[in-house]
Amino acid sequence: MNGFTTIDFIVLIIYVIGIAAFGAFFGKNQKTTKDYFLGGRNIPWWAVGLSVMATQASAITFIGAPGWGYSGGLERMNTFINIPLVMAFLMVTIVPFFYRTEVYTAYEYLEKRFDTKTRSLTAGLFLVARGLATGVVLYAPALVLSVVTGWDVNITIILMALIAVAYTVLGGISAVIWTDVVQMFVLWLGAGLAIFTIVSDVPGGFAGALSMGSDVGLLQSLDFRFDLSVEYSIWAGIIGGFFMHAAYFGTDQSQIQRVLTSKSLKESKMSLIISGLFMFPQMLLFLFIGILLFAFYANVGDPNVENLNELFPLFVVEYLPVGISGLIIAGVFAAAMSSLDSALNSLSAVTVRDFYAKFFKKNASEAHYLKASRWATVFWGIYATIFAFFAGNLGPVIETVNKIGSYFYGALLGVFILAIFIRRANGTGAFAGVIAGMAAVWAVTTFASISWLYNNVVGAVVAVAVGYAVSLLTKSPVKEKLDGLVFETKDEKVQAMLAARQQSAEEIEEAEGEKQMKKWPYIMIAYFFVTLVILYAIQSI
Repeated sequence: MNGFTTIDFIVLIIYVIGIAAFGAFFGKNQKTTKDYFLGGRNIPWWAVGLSVMATQASAITFIGAPGWGYSGGLERMNTFINIPLVMAFLMVTIVPFFYRTEVYTAYEYLEKRFDTKTRSLTAGLFLVARGLATGVVLYAPALVLSVVTGWDVNITIILMALIAVAYTVLGGISAVIWTDVVQMFVLWLGAGLAIFTIVSDVPGGFAGALSMGSDVGLLQSLDFRFDLSVEYSIWAGIIGGFFMHAAYFGTDQSQIQRVLTSKSLKESKMSLIISGLFMFPQMLLFLFIGILLFAFYANVGDPNVENLNELFPLFVVEYLPVGISGLIIAGVFAAAMSSLDSALNSLSAVTVRDFYAKFFKKNASEAHYLKASRWATVFWGIYATIFAFFAGNLGPVIETVNKIGSYFYGALLGVFILAIFIRRANGTGAFAGVIAGMAAVWAVTTFASISWLYNNVVGAVVAVAVGYAVSLLTKSPVKEKLDGLVFETKDEKVQAMLAARQQSAEEIEEAEGEKQMKKWPYIMIAYFFVTLVILYAIQSI
Protein backbone atom coordinates (compact mmCIF):
# COMPACT_ATOMS: atom_id res chain seq x y z
CA MET A 1 0.00 0.00 0.00
CA ASN A 2 1.43 3.33 -1.08
CA GLY A 3 -0.96 5.99 0.22
CA PHE A 4 -1.11 9.42 -1.37
CA THR A 5 2.54 10.47 -1.61
CA THR A 6 4.29 13.78 -2.20
CA ILE A 7 4.84 12.82 -5.83
CA ASP A 8 1.08 12.20 -6.21
CA PHE A 9 0.37 15.64 -4.77
CA ILE A 10 2.81 17.21 -7.24
CA VAL A 11 1.19 15.41 -10.18
CA LEU A 12 -2.25 16.49 -9.00
CA ILE A 13 -1.23 20.14 -8.54
CA ILE A 14 0.54 20.33 -11.92
CA TYR A 15 -2.51 18.88 -13.64
CA VAL A 16 -4.93 21.25 -11.94
CA ILE A 17 -2.84 24.34 -12.72
CA GLY A 18 -2.31 23.17 -16.30
CA ILE A 19 -6.00 22.56 -17.00
CA ALA A 20 -6.95 25.94 -15.50
CA ALA A 21 -4.40 27.77 -17.68
CA PHE A 22 -5.49 25.79 -20.74
CA GLY A 23 -9.13 26.72 -20.19
CA ALA A 24 -8.41 30.40 -19.56
CA PHE A 25 -6.45 30.60 -22.85
CA PHE A 26 -9.67 30.44 -24.89
CA GLY A 27 -11.03 33.72 -23.55
CA LYS A 28 -8.48 36.03 -25.13
CA ASN A 29 -10.40 36.61 -28.39
CA GLN A 30 -13.97 36.60 -27.08
CA LYS A 31 -15.87 39.80 -27.84
CA THR A 32 -19.55 38.75 -27.95
CA THR A 33 -21.96 36.48 -26.10
CA LYS A 34 -22.01 34.31 -29.23
CA ASP A 35 -18.31 33.68 -28.66
CA TYR A 36 -18.84 33.13 -24.93
CA PHE A 37 -21.89 30.84 -25.06
CA LEU A 38 -21.57 29.22 -28.51
CA GLY A 39 -17.85 29.42 -29.28
CA GLY A 40 -18.70 31.40 -32.39
CA ARG A 41 -20.39 28.23 -33.70
CA ASN A 42 -16.96 27.06 -34.77
CA ILE A 43 -16.09 24.06 -32.56
CA PRO A 44 -15.37 20.66 -34.22
CA TRP A 45 -18.04 17.99 -33.87
CA TRP A 46 -15.67 15.41 -32.34
CA ALA A 47 -14.71 17.84 -29.55
CA VAL A 48 -18.37 18.54 -28.81
CA GLY A 49 -19.13 14.81 -28.67
CA LEU A 50 -16.26 14.09 -26.28
CA SER A 51 -17.31 17.02 -24.11
CA VAL A 52 -20.82 15.63 -23.77
CA MET A 53 -19.35 12.27 -22.78
CA ALA A 54 -17.01 13.88 -20.26
CA THR A 55 -19.91 15.56 -18.51
CA GLN A 56 -21.90 12.33 -18.50
CA ALA A 57 -18.88 10.63 -16.89
CA SER A 58 -19.21 13.03 -14.00
CA ALA A 59 -17.27 12.65 -10.79
CA ILE A 60 -20.30 10.93 -9.26
CA THR A 61 -20.18 8.38 -12.11
CA PHE A 62 -16.39 8.06 -12.11
CA ILE A 63 -16.24 7.30 -8.40
CA GLY A 64 -19.76 5.92 -7.97
CA ALA A 65 -20.11 3.49 -10.89
CA PRO A 66 -17.35 1.16 -9.63
CA GLY A 67 -19.21 1.09 -6.31
CA TRP A 68 -22.40 0.19 -8.16
CA GLY A 69 -20.58 -2.56 -10.04
CA TYR A 70 -19.04 -3.86 -6.82
CA SER A 71 -22.43 -4.20 -5.10
CA GLY A 72 -24.91 -4.72 -7.94
CA GLY A 73 -22.95 -5.71 -11.02
CA LEU A 74 -24.24 -4.64 -14.42
CA GLU A 75 -27.89 -4.04 -13.49
CA ARG A 76 -27.59 -0.27 -13.97
CA MET A 77 -26.63 -0.75 -17.62
CA ASN A 78 -30.37 -0.91 -18.28
CA THR A 79 -30.47 2.81 -17.56
CA PHE A 80 -28.04 3.51 -20.42
CA ILE A 81 -29.07 1.07 -23.16
CA ASN A 82 -31.52 3.65 -24.50
CA ILE A 83 -28.79 6.17 -25.41
CA PRO A 84 -28.50 5.14 -29.12
CA LEU A 85 -32.29 5.42 -29.50
CA VAL A 86 -32.25 8.83 -27.83
CA MET A 87 -29.56 10.14 -30.15
CA ALA A 88 -31.47 8.88 -33.20
CA PHE A 89 -34.57 10.71 -31.93
CA LEU A 90 -32.70 13.97 -31.27
CA MET A 91 -30.99 13.91 -34.67
CA VAL A 92 -34.34 13.77 -36.42
CA THR A 93 -36.42 16.04 -34.18
CA ILE A 94 -35.24 18.51 -31.54
CA VAL A 95 -31.69 19.44 -32.58
CA PRO A 96 -32.54 20.56 -36.15
CA PHE A 97 -35.13 23.02 -34.80
CA PHE A 98 -32.74 24.51 -32.28
CA TYR A 99 -29.97 24.88 -34.83
CA ARG A 100 -32.10 26.38 -37.63
CA THR A 101 -33.74 28.95 -35.36
CA GLU A 102 -30.25 30.07 -34.22
CA VAL A 103 -31.15 30.18 -30.54
CA TYR A 104 -28.65 30.48 -27.70
CA THR A 105 -30.81 28.57 -25.22
CA ALA A 106 -33.37 25.81 -25.68
CA TYR A 107 -36.00 27.97 -24.05
CA GLU A 108 -35.66 30.75 -26.64
CA TYR A 109 -37.18 28.31 -29.13
CA LEU A 110 -40.23 27.91 -26.87
CA GLU A 111 -40.88 31.66 -27.02
CA LYS A 112 -40.67 31.60 -30.81
CA ARG A 113 -43.11 28.67 -30.89
CA PHE A 114 -45.34 29.60 -27.93
CA ASP A 115 -44.92 32.71 -25.78
CA THR A 116 -42.82 34.49 -23.17
CA LYS A 117 -44.44 32.88 -20.13
CA THR A 118 -43.65 29.36 -21.37
CA ARG A 119 -40.05 30.34 -22.05
CA SER A 120 -39.69 31.92 -18.61
CA LEU A 121 -41.27 28.97 -16.78
CA THR A 122 -39.08 26.34 -18.43
CA ALA A 123 -35.93 28.46 -18.11
CA GLY A 124 -36.71 29.04 -14.43
CA LEU A 125 -37.20 25.32 -13.85
CA PHE A 126 -33.83 24.68 -15.44
CA LEU A 127 -32.14 27.20 -13.14
CA VAL A 128 -33.71 25.59 -10.07
CA ALA A 129 -32.95 21.98 -11.04
CA ARG A 130 -29.45 22.51 -12.46
CA GLY A 131 -28.44 25.03 -9.80
CA LEU A 132 -29.17 22.59 -6.97
CA ALA A 133 -27.62 19.65 -8.83
CA THR A 134 -24.42 21.64 -9.38
CA GLY A 135 -23.89 21.95 -5.63
CA VAL A 136 -24.33 18.20 -5.23
CA VAL A 137 -21.97 17.51 -8.14
CA LEU A 138 -19.38 19.68 -6.42
CA TYR A 139 -19.80 18.18 -2.95
CA ALA A 140 -19.72 14.46 -3.75
CA PRO A 141 -16.20 14.29 -5.26
CA ALA A 142 -14.92 16.86 -2.76
CA LEU A 143 -15.91 14.51 0.06
CA VAL A 144 -14.09 11.56 -1.49
CA LEU A 145 -11.04 13.63 -2.35
CA SER A 146 -10.85 14.81 1.24
CA VAL A 147 -10.81 11.18 2.37
CA VAL A 148 -8.01 10.06 0.06
CA THR A 149 -5.83 13.20 0.30
CA GLY A 150 -6.43 14.06 3.94
CA TRP A 151 -7.48 17.60 3.03
CA ASP A 152 -10.47 19.19 4.74
CA VAL A 153 -13.63 18.75 2.65
CA ASN A 154 -14.30 22.49 2.62
CA ILE A 155 -10.85 23.07 1.12
CA THR A 156 -11.48 20.61 -1.71
CA ILE A 157 -14.89 22.21 -2.39
CA ILE A 158 -13.37 25.69 -2.61
CA LEU A 159 -10.40 24.51 -4.67
CA MET A 160 -12.51 22.80 -7.33
CA ALA A 161 -14.98 25.68 -7.46
CA LEU A 162 -12.27 28.34 -7.82
CA ILE A 163 -10.54 26.51 -10.65
CA ALA A 164 -13.71 25.70 -12.60
CA VAL A 165 -15.16 29.20 -12.13
CA ALA A 166 -11.89 30.85 -13.14
CA TYR A 167 -11.41 29.16 -16.49
CA THR A 168 -15.15 29.14 -17.27
CA VAL A 169 -15.41 32.88 -16.59
CA LEU A 170 -12.39 33.58 -18.79
CA GLY A 171 -12.88 31.00 -21.52
CA GLY A 172 -16.64 30.46 -21.81
CA ILE A 173 -18.05 27.43 -23.63
CA SER A 174 -14.83 27.00 -25.64
CA ALA A 175 -12.94 26.46 -22.38
CA VAL A 176 -15.65 24.05 -21.22
CA ILE A 177 -15.45 21.91 -24.33
CA TRP A 178 -11.68 21.83 -24.85
CA THR A 179 -10.86 21.16 -21.19
CA ASP A 180 -13.50 18.42 -21.26
CA VAL A 181 -11.69 16.82 -24.20
CA VAL A 182 -8.45 16.68 -22.21
CA GLN A 183 -10.27 15.44 -19.12
CA MET A 184 -12.06 12.73 -21.09
CA PHE A 185 -8.72 11.18 -22.01
CA VAL A 186 -7.52 11.45 -18.39
CA LEU A 187 -10.63 9.56 -17.26
CA TRP A 188 -10.11 6.80 -19.81
CA LEU A 189 -6.41 6.56 -18.98
CA GLY A 190 -7.17 6.27 -15.28
CA ALA A 191 -9.79 3.60 -15.87
CA GLY A 192 -7.45 1.64 -18.13
CA LEU A 193 -4.54 1.75 -15.66
CA ALA A 194 -6.83 0.67 -12.83
CA ILE A 195 -8.11 -2.32 -14.82
CA PHE A 196 -4.57 -3.37 -15.75
CA THR A 197 -3.47 -3.25 -12.09
CA ILE A 198 -6.49 -5.14 -10.79
CA VAL A 199 -6.30 -7.88 -13.42
CA SER A 200 -2.59 -8.34 -12.73
CA ASP A 201 -3.32 -9.13 -9.06
CA VAL A 202 -6.40 -11.37 -9.48
CA PRO A 203 -5.84 -15.14 -9.83
CA GLY A 204 -6.75 -16.15 -13.36
CA GLY A 205 -6.54 -12.56 -14.59
CA PHE A 206 -9.51 -11.00 -16.37
CA ALA A 207 -11.16 -14.37 -17.09
CA GLY A 208 -10.82 -15.36 -13.44
CA ALA A 209 -12.41 -12.09 -12.29
CA LEU A 210 -15.29 -12.53 -14.72
CA SER A 211 -15.83 -16.08 -13.56
CA MET A 212 -15.96 -14.95 -9.94
CA GLY A 213 -18.38 -12.17 -10.82
CA SER A 214 -20.57 -14.57 -12.77
CA ASP A 215 -20.76 -16.97 -9.82
CA VAL A 216 -22.38 -14.30 -7.64
CA GLY A 217 -24.64 -12.86 -10.37
CA LEU A 218 -22.76 -9.61 -11.00
CA LEU A 219 -22.85 -10.11 -14.78
CA GLN A 220 -26.65 -10.26 -14.88
CA SER A 221 -28.12 -7.13 -16.44
CA LEU A 222 -31.17 -7.91 -18.57
CA ASP A 223 -34.17 -8.17 -16.25
CA PHE A 224 -37.23 -8.75 -18.44
CA ARG A 225 -39.83 -8.70 -15.64
CA PHE A 226 -42.59 -6.28 -16.60
CA ASP A 227 -43.02 -5.04 -13.07
CA LEU A 228 -43.20 -1.27 -12.70
CA SER A 229 -41.67 -1.48 -9.23
CA VAL A 230 -38.45 -3.12 -10.49
CA GLU A 231 -36.05 -0.19 -10.47
CA TYR A 232 -33.61 -1.27 -13.18
CA SER A 233 -35.57 -3.64 -15.41
CA ILE A 234 -34.92 -3.52 -19.14
CA TRP A 235 -38.37 -1.97 -19.63
CA ALA A 236 -37.65 0.78 -17.12
CA GLY A 237 -34.39 1.42 -18.98
CA ILE A 238 -35.84 1.42 -22.49
CA ILE A 239 -39.05 3.31 -21.76
CA GLY A 240 -38.36 5.44 -18.69
CA GLY A 241 -34.66 5.86 -19.46
CA PHE A 242 -35.46 6.96 -23.02
CA PHE A 243 -37.69 9.77 -21.78
CA MET A 244 -35.14 10.78 -19.15
CA HIS A 245 -32.18 10.95 -21.53
CA ALA A 246 -34.20 12.53 -24.35
CA ALA A 247 -35.09 15.32 -21.93
CA TYR A 248 -31.55 15.53 -20.54
CA PHE A 249 -29.69 15.64 -23.85
CA GLY A 250 -32.44 17.45 -25.77
CA THR A 251 -33.89 20.06 -23.38
CA ASP A 252 -31.31 20.57 -20.61
CA GLN A 253 -29.32 23.69 -21.52
CA SER A 254 -26.09 22.26 -20.05
CA GLN A 255 -26.18 19.59 -22.78
CA ILE A 256 -27.91 21.20 -25.74
CA GLN A 257 -25.73 24.32 -25.59
CA ARG A 258 -22.70 22.32 -26.66
CA VAL A 259 -24.49 20.80 -29.63
CA LEU A 260 -25.31 24.35 -30.81
CA THR A 261 -21.61 25.29 -30.91
CA SER A 262 -20.97 23.13 -34.00
CA LYS A 263 -20.15 24.66 -37.37
CA SER A 264 -23.23 23.20 -39.09
CA LEU A 265 -26.31 21.10 -38.46
CA LYS A 266 -24.46 18.13 -39.92
CA GLU A 267 -21.66 18.50 -37.37
CA SER A 268 -24.21 18.90 -34.55
CA LYS A 269 -25.64 15.54 -35.51
CA MET A 270 -22.17 14.00 -35.78
CA SER A 271 -21.45 15.06 -32.18
CA LEU A 272 -24.59 13.17 -31.14
CA ILE A 273 -23.32 10.11 -32.98
CA ILE A 274 -20.13 10.15 -30.87
CA SER A 275 -22.21 10.07 -27.70
CA GLY A 276 -24.58 7.45 -29.08
CA LEU A 277 -21.76 5.08 -29.98
CA PHE A 278 -19.40 5.46 -27.03
CA MET A 279 -21.50 6.23 -23.96
CA PHE A 280 -22.59 2.59 -23.63
CA PRO A 281 -19.04 1.14 -23.58
CA GLN A 282 -17.92 3.98 -21.28
CA MET A 283 -20.50 3.09 -18.63
CA LEU A 284 -19.78 -0.61 -19.11
CA LEU A 285 -16.10 0.14 -18.47
CA PHE A 286 -16.77 1.87 -15.14
CA LEU A 287 -19.13 -0.88 -13.95
CA PHE A 288 -16.60 -3.56 -14.92
CA ILE A 289 -14.06 -1.86 -12.69
CA GLY A 290 -16.43 -2.51 -9.79
CA ILE A 291 -16.79 -6.17 -10.71
CA LEU A 292 -13.01 -6.50 -10.96
CA LEU A 293 -12.66 -4.82 -7.57
CA PHE A 294 -15.06 -7.41 -6.13
CA ALA A 295 -12.73 -10.16 -7.35
CA PHE A 296 -9.66 -8.24 -6.17
CA TYR A 297 -10.90 -7.71 -2.60
CA ALA A 298 -12.17 -11.29 -2.45
CA ASN A 299 -8.47 -12.24 -2.57
CA VAL A 300 -6.83 -9.48 -0.52
CA GLY A 301 -9.50 -8.95 2.14
CA ASP A 302 -12.45 -6.68 2.86
CA PRO A 303 -11.87 -3.06 1.69
CA ASN A 304 -13.47 -1.72 4.92
CA VAL A 305 -15.21 1.31 3.44
CA GLU A 306 -18.36 2.84 4.89
CA ASN A 307 -19.38 4.50 1.62
CA LEU A 308 -19.01 2.63 -1.68
CA ASN A 309 -18.19 5.95 -3.38
CA GLU A 310 -14.85 5.73 -1.55
CA LEU A 311 -14.08 2.23 -2.88
CA PHE A 312 -12.39 3.11 -6.15
CA PRO A 313 -10.47 6.23 -4.99
CA LEU A 314 -9.10 4.36 -1.95
CA PHE A 315 -8.00 1.47 -4.18
CA VAL A 316 -6.23 4.00 -6.40
CA VAL A 317 -4.21 5.58 -3.62
CA GLU A 318 -3.45 2.31 -1.83
CA TYR A 319 -2.54 -0.04 -4.67
CA LEU A 320 -1.58 1.88 -7.80
CA PRO A 321 2.04 2.99 -8.42
CA VAL A 322 3.26 6.32 -7.08
CA GLY A 323 2.49 9.12 -9.55
CA ILE A 324 -0.23 7.10 -11.25
CA SER A 325 -2.38 7.58 -8.14
CA GLY A 326 -1.98 11.33 -8.45
CA LEU A 327 -2.96 11.22 -12.12
CA ILE A 328 -6.12 9.20 -11.47
CA ILE A 329 -7.15 11.37 -8.53
CA ALA A 330 -6.59 14.25 -10.95
CA GLY A 331 -9.11 12.37 -13.09
CA VAL A 332 -11.62 12.73 -10.25
CA PHE A 333 -10.93 16.46 -10.28
CA ALA A 334 -11.33 16.32 -14.06
CA ALA A 335 -14.69 14.59 -13.84
CA ALA A 336 -15.92 17.04 -11.21
CA MET A 337 -14.83 20.09 -13.17
CA SER A 338 -16.19 18.77 -16.50
CA SER A 339 -19.64 18.65 -14.89
CA LEU A 340 -19.20 21.91 -13.01
CA ASP A 341 -17.91 24.03 -15.88
CA SER A 342 -20.68 23.04 -18.28
CA ALA A 343 -23.34 23.68 -15.62
CA LEU A 344 -21.91 27.11 -14.80
CA ASN A 345 -21.75 28.22 -18.42
CA SER A 346 -25.29 27.02 -19.18
CA LEU A 347 -26.68 28.61 -16.00
CA SER A 348 -25.03 31.86 -17.04
CA ALA A 349 -26.48 31.59 -20.57
CA VAL A 350 -30.03 31.10 -19.32
CA THR A 351 -29.68 33.82 -16.68
CA VAL A 352 -28.48 36.41 -19.18
CA ARG A 353 -30.39 35.40 -22.33
CA ASP A 354 -33.71 34.32 -20.83
CA PHE A 355 -34.01 36.79 -17.97
CA TYR A 356 -31.48 39.63 -17.76
CA ALA A 357 -31.51 40.68 -21.43
CA LYS A 358 -35.20 39.88 -21.73
CA PHE A 359 -36.60 41.74 -18.74
CA PHE A 360 -33.95 43.89 -17.06
CA LYS A 361 -31.48 45.30 -19.59
CA LYS A 362 -32.84 45.30 -23.12
CA ASN A 363 -30.83 46.46 -26.14
CA ALA A 364 -27.52 46.79 -24.30
CA SER A 365 -24.20 46.39 -26.10
CA GLU A 366 -22.54 43.02 -26.67
CA ALA A 367 -19.69 44.14 -24.42
CA HIS A 368 -22.18 44.73 -21.61
CA TYR A 369 -23.84 41.33 -22.04
CA LEU A 370 -20.45 39.61 -22.18
CA LYS A 371 -19.49 41.24 -18.89
CA ALA A 372 -22.86 40.31 -17.39
CA SER A 373 -22.37 36.71 -18.55
CA ARG A 374 -19.06 36.45 -16.74
CA TRP A 375 -20.54 37.90 -13.55
CA ALA A 376 -23.45 35.45 -13.82
CA THR A 377 -20.93 32.61 -14.01
CA VAL A 378 -19.28 33.89 -10.83
CA PHE A 379 -22.68 34.13 -9.11
CA TRP A 380 -23.62 30.53 -9.91
CA GLY A 381 -20.16 29.35 -8.87
CA ILE A 382 -20.63 30.99 -5.47
CA TYR A 383 -24.16 29.57 -5.24
CA ALA A 384 -22.95 26.03 -5.98
CA THR A 385 -20.10 26.37 -3.48
CA ILE A 386 -22.39 27.55 -0.70
CA PHE A 387 -24.90 24.78 -1.41
CA ALA A 388 -22.07 22.22 -1.44
CA PHE A 389 -21.15 23.20 2.13
CA PHE A 390 -24.63 22.17 3.25
CA ALA A 391 -24.97 19.13 0.95
CA GLY A 392 -23.31 16.92 3.55
CA ASN A 393 -26.45 17.18 5.66
CA LEU A 394 -28.71 15.98 2.83
CA GLY A 395 -27.66 12.33 3.04
CA PRO A 396 -29.51 10.27 0.42
CA VAL A 397 -30.02 13.26 -1.87
CA ILE A 398 -26.46 12.87 -3.10
CA GLU A 399 -27.25 9.34 -4.26
CA THR A 400 -30.60 10.31 -5.80
CA VAL A 401 -29.77 13.48 -7.74
CA ASN A 402 -31.10 11.89 -10.93
CA LYS A 403 -34.32 11.00 -9.18
CA ILE A 404 -34.80 14.65 -8.25
CA GLY A 405 -34.21 15.61 -11.88
CA SER A 406 -37.00 13.25 -12.90
CA TYR A 407 -39.51 15.66 -11.30
CA PHE A 408 -38.63 18.19 -14.02
CA TYR A 409 -37.32 16.30 -17.04
CA GLY A 410 -40.53 14.58 -18.13
CA ALA A 411 -42.59 17.77 -18.10
CA LEU A 412 -39.86 19.69 -19.96
CA LEU A 413 -39.67 17.02 -22.64
CA GLY A 414 -43.46 17.08 -22.91
CA VAL A 415 -43.56 20.79 -23.70
CA PHE A 416 -40.97 20.37 -26.47
CA ILE A 417 -42.98 17.47 -27.92
CA LEU A 418 -46.01 19.76 -27.94
CA ALA A 419 -43.99 22.48 -29.65
CA ILE A 420 -42.49 20.34 -32.38
CA PHE A 421 -45.13 17.74 -33.18
CA ILE A 422 -48.54 19.26 -32.36
CA ARG A 423 -49.48 22.21 -34.58
CA ARG A 424 -52.62 22.97 -32.58
CA ALA A 425 -50.67 23.42 -29.33
CA ASN A 426 -50.44 26.99 -28.05
CA GLY A 427 -48.65 28.84 -25.24
CA THR A 428 -51.49 28.56 -22.75
CA GLY A 429 -51.66 24.80 -23.26
CA ALA A 430 -47.88 24.42 -23.02
CA PHE A 431 -47.72 26.38 -19.78
CA ALA A 432 -50.52 24.31 -18.24
CA GLY A 433 -48.92 21.10 -19.50
CA VAL A 434 -45.60 21.75 -17.74
CA ILE A 435 -47.31 22.41 -14.41
CA ALA A 436 -49.61 19.38 -14.79
CA GLY A 437 -46.68 17.14 -15.72
CA MET A 438 -44.71 18.02 -12.59
CA ALA A 439 -47.83 17.66 -10.43
CA ALA A 440 -48.44 14.19 -11.89
CA VAL A 441 -44.89 13.11 -11.06
CA TRP A 442 -45.35 14.30 -7.49
CA ALA A 443 -48.60 12.32 -7.23
CA VAL A 444 -47.02 9.14 -8.61
CA THR A 445 -43.99 9.29 -6.32
CA THR A 446 -46.26 9.97 -3.33
CA PHE A 447 -49.02 7.42 -3.89
CA ALA A 448 -47.56 4.72 -6.18
CA SER A 449 -44.63 2.33 -6.02
CA ILE A 450 -42.90 2.35 -9.40
CA SER A 451 -39.34 2.73 -10.63
CA TRP A 452 -38.24 6.37 -10.58
CA LEU A 453 -37.31 6.04 -14.26
CA TYR A 454 -41.02 5.94 -15.15
CA ASN A 455 -41.46 9.39 -13.57
CA ASN A 456 -40.10 10.85 -16.78
CA VAL A 457 -42.74 9.03 -18.85
CA VAL A 458 -45.53 10.18 -16.54
CA GLY A 459 -44.38 13.80 -16.64
CA ALA A 460 -44.06 13.85 -20.45
CA VAL A 461 -47.35 12.06 -21.20
CA VAL A 462 -49.38 14.20 -18.81
CA ALA A 463 -47.74 17.40 -20.05
CA VAL A 464 -48.60 16.52 -23.66
CA ALA A 465 -52.16 15.38 -22.85
CA VAL A 466 -53.05 18.36 -20.68
CA GLY A 467 -51.24 20.80 -22.95
CA TYR A 468 -53.13 19.55 -26.01
CA ALA A 469 -56.49 19.55 -24.19
CA VAL A 470 -56.05 23.12 -22.93
CA SER A 471 -54.89 24.22 -26.39
CA LEU A 472 -58.10 22.86 -27.94
CA LEU A 473 -60.12 24.96 -25.49
CA THR A 474 -58.23 28.15 -26.31
CA LYS A 475 -57.16 30.05 -29.44
CA SER A 476 -55.24 28.38 -32.24
CA PRO A 477 -51.62 29.53 -32.67
CA VAL A 478 -51.03 32.16 -35.33
CA LYS A 479 -49.16 31.33 -38.53
CA GLU A 480 -45.95 33.01 -37.33
CA LYS A 481 -45.79 30.51 -34.44
CA LEU A 482 -45.75 27.57 -36.85
CA ASP A 483 -43.72 28.43 -39.95
CA GLY A 484 -40.38 26.64 -39.70
CA LEU A 485 -40.99 25.79 -36.04
CA VAL A 486 -42.98 22.54 -36.23
CA PHE A 487 -41.98 19.15 -37.55
CA GLU A 488 -44.44 18.98 -40.44
CA THR A 489 -43.01 22.04 -42.16
CA LYS A 490 -39.38 20.95 -42.15
CA ASP A 491 -39.39 19.01 -45.44
CA GLU A 492 -41.34 21.76 -47.19
CA LYS A 493 -38.84 24.34 -46.04
CA VAL A 494 -35.83 22.28 -47.15
CA GLN A 495 -37.40 21.68 -50.56
CA ALA A 496 -38.09 25.40 -50.93
CA MET A 497 -34.53 26.19 -50.01
CA LEU A 498 -33.18 23.75 -52.60
CA ALA A 499 -35.42 25.19 -55.27
CA ALA A 500 -34.52 28.81 -54.58
CA ARG A 501 -32.53 30.26 -57.46
CA GLN A 502 -30.58 32.57 -55.18
CA GLN A 503 -29.45 29.72 -52.95
CA SER A 504 -25.90 30.10 -51.68
CA ALA A 505 -23.13 27.53 -52.00
CA GLU A 506 -23.11 27.13 -48.21
CA GLU A 507 -26.83 26.28 -48.18
CA ILE A 508 -26.36 23.72 -50.94
CA GLU A 509 -23.46 22.15 -49.08
CA GLU A 510 -25.48 22.01 -45.83
CA ALA A 511 -28.43 20.37 -47.58
CA GLU A 512 -26.13 17.77 -49.12
CA GLY A 513 -24.55 17.17 -45.71
CA GLU A 514 -27.96 16.54 -44.17
CA LYS A 515 -28.75 13.98 -46.86
CA GLN A 516 -25.59 12.10 -45.90
CA MET A 517 -26.75 11.98 -42.27
CA LYS A 518 -30.14 10.35 -42.98
CA LYS A 519 -28.77 6.82 -42.56
CA TRP A 520 -27.37 7.44 -39.08
CA PRO A 521 -30.61 7.30 -37.08
CA TYR A 522 -31.15 3.81 -38.50
CA ILE A 523 -27.58 2.86 -37.61
CA MET A 524 -28.18 4.07 -34.06
CA ILE A 525 -31.31 1.90 -33.80
CA ALA A 526 -29.37 -1.12 -35.09
CA TYR A 527 -26.59 -0.38 -32.59
CA PHE A 528 -29.16 -0.43 -29.78
CA PHE A 529 -29.93 -4.08 -30.61
CA VAL A 530 -26.20 -4.81 -30.77
CA THR A 531 -25.82 -3.55 -27.18
CA LEU A 532 -28.60 -5.90 -26.06
CA VAL A 533 -26.78 -8.81 -27.69
CA ILE A 534 -23.53 -7.78 -25.96
CA LEU A 535 -25.19 -7.68 -22.53
CA TYR A 536 -26.88 -11.03 -23.16
CA ALA A 537 -23.55 -12.57 -24.16
CA ILE A 538 -21.86 -11.19 -21.02
CA GLN A 539 -24.49 -12.55 -18.66
CA SER A 540 -24.28 -15.94 -20.40
CA ILE A 541 -20.64 -16.35 -19.32
